[in-house]
Amino acid sequence: MLSMIPRGKLIGMQVYNPDGTFVGTVQDIALPIGGGEMGILILTKAQTTETIQWSRISAVGDIIILKEKLEIKAPTPETMPQPTPQYPPMGGPIPTPAPVKEEKKGLGAITSVFKRQEKPACPTCGKPLTYIEQYKRWYCYNCGKYV
Repeated sequence: MLSMIPRGKLIGMQVYNPDGTFVGTVQDIALPIGGGEMGILILTKAQTTETIQWSRISAVGDIIILKEKLEIKAPTPETMPQPTPQYPPMGGPIPTPAPVKEEKKGLGAITSVFKRQEKPACPTCGKPLTYIEQYKRWYCYNCGKYV
């Protein structure tokens, strides 16, 4: 009987070499254009992306184990993703956070302070999450997975 793995289960799975060393986390599936073998797209522990063909996967369960060791290359300045600057529209005003009035207890003085935005916490480990704009998802660097 042929067993299928849904895309939603694969995304976020951790990938390991046969010797048990952590390689990275599955970001998406990779479908070849014009034929060929499908695979998975992973974000490595070096914060680079790699595509692994399905035939190079030994087992899939709670984690993914590869048949052969995958060497993780350290990113070079040329291969590192560059952040995209977020600029306001041409001729438009530059947005600034609105001040929030707070009353200091005991002194009675009102001061203007900027409201601090809290990052959500990971439901697994409780550490702060990081929003990855490219994928429009929250990521926990401690657990190494998307939430």
